[in-house]
Amino acid sequence: MNHEEHTLSASSVNLVLHVLRLKGHDAESIARAAGIKPEQLQDVNARITIAQMVALWQTAVQVTGDPDVALHVSEAVNPTSAGLIAYVMMNALTLHESLRKLCKYQDIVCEGIRTSLQVQQQEAHVVLQVVSPALTDPRHAIDSEMVIYKNAFEALVGQKLPFRQALFAYTQPESITEHQRIFAGAELVFGAAVSGFVFDTEYLQLPVVSPNPELNLLFEQYANEYLQRLREPKSMAEKVQRELARLLKGEEPSITTVARSLAVSVRSLQARLHEENTSYQALLDEVRKELALRHLQSGRHTVSDVAYLLGFSEPSAFSRSFKKWTGLPPQHYRQSIAIA
Repeated sequence: MNHEEHTLSASSVNLVLHVLRLKGHDAESIARAAGIKPEQLQDVNARITIAQMVALWQTAVQVTGDPDVALHVSEAVNPTSAGLIAYVMMNALTLHESLRKLCKYQDIVCEGIRTSLQVQQQEAHVVLQVVSPALTDPRHAIDSEMVIYKNAFEALVGQKLPFRQALFAYTQPESITEHQRIFAGAELVFGAAVSGFVFDTEYLQLPVVSPNPELNLLFEQYANEYLQRLREPKSMAEKVQRELARLLKGEEPSITTVARSLAVSVRSLQARLHEENTSYQALLDEVRKELALRHLQSGRHTVSDVAYLLGFSEPSAFSRSFKKWTGLPPQHYRQSIAIA
């Protein structure tokens, strides 16, 4: 997917602008400077591109003179204001169940950063992985999600969580005073392979404050419907990606197979992809990379298993491709996550 296709909800942008407004800043001017039109923010179901949100954070830093503006703004956001996904999480029975729902439905709020939960022996890892190419400088997006997640997790269980580590996948800034204040008690790790939190697995079993199982079913139904609408392919490239993800189960799908699934000729498919400035091979590589990252992060498959699942003839071919995509062999990538 290219960066224009990664979006976040207009309601989450409105929360940021609301806090900036409360702090005495001209939120409307900041939004306009970021290329966000007022009508984009009036529809609760509207989506804003990740590139626009990057521009908004950059403009906010310039206007406020505060390099930690994402930390400060997000600190003032009420976690229950996140809309549908907040309602789903609030009505889970335990923190573990709530985090699983966050991972499942996070795209409703933001598609630019993928969240996953990994349980490794006695440690729980909430991992934030940047997936949008628009996030070339992810500091503000990461800071924002990290603060909102921390506050949301603690609000869910009604107590402070003693995080072992807070990880940030960007270079340590000149001053980390505010990071130290907000994430007090946790070891701060900058320049990590991924962002996120590490804490003891025992806290996953903490009960969520006042869940309602009936409301949980209702909100999950809404969340599933919204996610389905959000993920409905809009371009030919997206349709091809969806088919590739569906067909990549032990062998490499041919362009003929995918064209047949989409009820178009191979020539027509190639022409449409050319119009969208991409190719079948580029999309295949992109889908393979994305699935490879997911499989390796989950820890449920060996490198050989992942190579097979992605249709590579042998593990060495997968390793070469993965190193070309990420700069690391798959085993080293997995080790870097475990160390972080």
